Amino acid sequence: MTLMKILNSNLPFYALLAGVFSFSAVPVIANDEADLYGDDIAAGISVDDPLEAINRVTFDLNDFVYLNLFEPVADGYAAITPDPVEEGASNFFNNLKYPVRLAGNLLQGRFDGAWVETGRFAINTTVGIVGIFTPADSVEGFEPIASEDVGQALGAWGVSEGPYLVLPLLGPSNLRDLLGFVGDRAVNPLKEPFAANESWNWEWKLALAGSEIIANSPSMIERYKQLKGNSIDPYGAMKNGYTQYRKSAIAE
Repeated sequence: MTLMKILNSNLPFYALLAGVFSFSAVPVIANDEADLYGDDIAAGISVDDPLEAINRVTFDLNDFVYLNLFEPVADGYAAITPDPVEEGASNFFNNLKYPVRLAGNLLQGRFDGAWVETGRFAINTTVGIVGIFTPADSVEGFEPIASEDVGQALGAWGVSEGPYLVLPLLGPSNLRDLLGFVGDRAVNPLKEPFAANESWNWEWKLALAGSEIIANSPSMIERYKQLKGNSIDPYGAMKNGYTQYRKSAIAE
């Protein structure tokens, strides 16, 4: 198989990298929830972690990659990019994930949420110039709402979270959210099956995946470091914090 065919198949490696900094997939740190990820968070939470030994090794490997590969990229991007441009890039990729949020709402029967997400997408895509700006934030009835995904829908249906997992590069998850991640990719226009179209050559796929990583990396690395700096046991804090966050998101 030629290099072109390998890159043009699914770009699994670059898709994984993009997933690290993609909140709609398996979030490393929730938007403004990093302060919740302390050692004493959710003292009463019980997390099924039969693979802890393997998970801890994966966590350490991820930590090395985050701080030695992604942090320099994030720092360089933040240093040379004006704040408005940085915000616009993040808005652009967030806008493209509208189908994921729409599916999450519809699968839970949250039709009001689906309507708001659709309205926001329409306004931000047109008036906001393909989502670079977010004028919908100021439109009554279309203010930002909590993000939904397929994993949350599975939880709302009563599907057990299953064992806790730490995925290579992607970070914290569980069996239910891993299945949800597959569902999210199925409706994400940046992922399969849309990106499998032959008209999307490997250069475009690589450019989009790389741009998404870079656009989201500064905020995600900052939150990740905040967690590590405040915790005696970062692995335990991440596990408990992730589980608590997902439980809260499903219950909303």
